[in-house]
Formats: sequence, structure tokens, C-alpha cells
Amino acid sequence: METPELSCSGFPQINQPMTAVTTTNSKNTVWFYLLFVYLLFEYGRLHVTLNIDFARPIMILIVIFTGMILLSNQLFTLKNKQLTLLWMFIFLLALFIPFARNNFYAYQCTKTMLLYMPFIVSVIICVNTIERLKMIVFICVLIMMYISIYAITHHGHGPGNYFLDENDLSLYINMWIPFCYFLFFYEEKWVLKLLYAVSLILGLAAVVVSFSRGGFIGLIAVALTIVMFSKRRLISLAIILITILFIILFSDESYKSEMKTITDTKESTAIERIESWKSGWNMFLDNPLGVGGNNFLVRFDEYQTDYFKRGMWGRVAHSIWFTLLPELGLGGVIIFSFILYYNIRDAFHLKRISIPAMKRETIYLNQLGQAFITSLAGFFASATFLSVLYYAHYWYMLGFIVAATSITKEMQMMQTIHLQKSE
Repeated sequence: METPELSCSGFPQINQPMTAVTTTNSKNTVWFYLLFVYLLFEYGRLHVTLNIDFARPIMILIVIFTGMILLSNQLFTLKNKQLTLLWMFIFLLALFIPFARNNFYAYQCTKTMLLYMPFIVSVIICVNTIERLKMIVFICVLIMMYISIYAITHHGHGPGNYFLDENDLSLYINMWIPFCYFLFFYEEKWVLKLLYAVSLILGLAAVVVSFSRGGFIGLIAVALTIVMFSKRRLISLAIILITILFIILFSDESYKSEMKTITDTKESTAIERIESWKSGWNMFLDNPLGVGGNNFLVRFDEYQTDYFKRGMWGRVAHSIWFTLLPELGLGGVIIFSFILYYNIRDAFHLKRISIPAMKRETIYLNQLGQAFITSLAGFFASATFLSVLYYAHYWYMLGFIVAATSITKEMQMMQTIHLQKSE
């Protein structure tokens, strides 16, 4: 018996009838929408714009998410390797608190990571259908679009928090540019196609305006990964070449001069990074088990070279890897490596997934898988030169990847059941 094709209607609708693809639980609908509100506050800095920062809306939402997770009784029933490893990562951070040179810094670092968990777990629980996945990715793209516009109109700086620094801003934008690109080819509605195209252009412009060399490196990584894994390699290559030509023609000489210094190892900031990496490596050799979260800057005095001396606030590793290695030691490196491995594995699985009875859904997941791969490439290319280990970006992306993978497994299971019934 031939399997009928099941299709998803255009843009995601939350409360649509149950199908073989969708099993939306109405009880967590409000919870799901609160995720949007959280993202608007966390990244869009909505509370700053509205001048309600005194109300601590992000903390209120974290408390709400925590309560909903506990009431759902799903905290200990979620079986996922990335989530388990993430809990292990936080536990390792906590173990350092009584032994670190600065206990308070180690505690603050652990608390920061712990506060990410209610949102991550909520994403894994609530983003449980392809429709919801589409919607939250769409919202994230809109937020990136807003941040890009803000950066373009504010000399490369974003709306506070992570985005006051141009390097941090460009790193975040590079993570979401791939979603604009790949979903542009997925969408059939011209309005959504146009929106993704505009978001892509604005994101690229924001990275250029930021004058961030790390952002430019991340952008190159994104471009190379797109060409490498895209099914439309010639189109992708043409778009990238046009983008490069656009940057060359419309960027000023100061931007071109700044980007030329990327390969100059004798440039002052390049020397600073190299010296910091040397200090981080030597710190690790003396402390292979780690010195504790955020304790790199505390122990830096012991390891900084004679080349230069820095004050308290200049003591950063200038690299996600040289933050991880000395602060969390071999244990942290092993846990983080496994997390990264499973994220990449799941992203490639999404890219290759085939569910014949659900063609449109399959195409979306394929495009999303490519976007995840490219996003991770852009993040780590930039993060190699930035101390962003404890930033939320990568850890939230983990939540999205886990949610997408869980949805895929459910869809495959439903297809198997459908085929069995058909026989």
C-alpha cells in the first residue's frame, strides 16, 4: 500500500489539529510563548528599551521556567546525552568553588551557567513539534535582524549586555546568518523569502560595520562551510563572491586596513593574544585539573610574560580554548569535547534525514541541519579569539539542536507506525 504524503501548512500554527507530524500539548503553550519573551529580554534587551530593568524580568522568567519544569516532572526523565554532559560540566564548575584561588569568581561562573538551564530545558520540553521549531527559529532570526539594525545605526555596537563589544556582537550575528541563508531556499512564500534575504543582508552589514576581525574570520568560516555542505554549491559560491565584491566596493579604506592586520602576528593585539595563550598553556601545565571558573584572571600574575603587564581587567585568555584548558583542566576538555561531538553528530543527522511521508518537514530539517553546522563553524572560528566559554550563545544553540533532534526521532517513529498500519 502506497504511503500518502503528509505535508505541513506554510508558516507554523501552534493550535492545529493533531497529525502524524504534530502532537502539540496545549498545557505548555503559554510556557512555549514565554520562551519568546525571554529571548526578547535576553538578546533584544527589551527591558532596557522599556526602562523596566528594575523589575528583573529575566530573573522572573527563570523562576517561572524553573517552576514549570518542576511541576511537569520532566527534569529527571529527559534522556539526552548533551543535556547530561551539560549538567556534568556545571557540576565540574561547582567542584572548583571551594578550591579555587578566588571562590567568589568560581561561584559566579557556576551560577551563570546554572541560570541558563531553565531556558535550555524549557526549549527541549516545549519545542516538541516541527511547527514550534519553525516558529522559535523564526523569532531568533527576527531578533538577530533587530540587533543588526541597531548595530548599523550605532557604529557597530548592539543593545547592551553581550553586544556592547563589537567582537561579541559579530560572533552572535555569524551564528544566525546561516539560518537566514538556508531557510531562504526552504521557504515558498515570497514574504518570508524576502524577510530572510533582508535579514541576511543586514547581518552581513552589521558584521562589516562592527570592524571586528574575529567577526570577519567567523564570516569566512560561515562562507566556506556553506560552500562545502550546501546542495547548491554554485549558487552559494556566486552569492559569496557577490558579497565579497559588495564589501570591497562599499567598505571604506579603514575597514580594509583593519582586516589586512588579521595575518599580522606582529600587530599589538595579535601579540597580546599569543602571549595570553602562552600564559594559559603554562597555567594548564602547572594545573592540569584546572584552576576554577573565571580564575584565569586571578592566576594570570603568575604566568604573564615579560612582554607586557596588564591590569586586572585585561587578564582574559582571548580564546574559548585557552579559557577552557586552564580553568577546567582535562576533565572540562573531555566533557566539552563530547558535547561538541554530539552537537555536530546530531546536526549532520538532521542534514541527512529522510522521511518520505513528510517531504516538506524533511526539507526543513535538512536545511536546519546545514544551518546548525554552519552556525557552529562560525561560532568556533570567532570564539577561537574570544573568551566566550560562559556566554549563553553556544549553550542555547545546544538546546535548539537537542529539540530538533527529538522532533526528528518522533517523526521517524510516527512514520514507522504509519507504515506498519499500512501493511
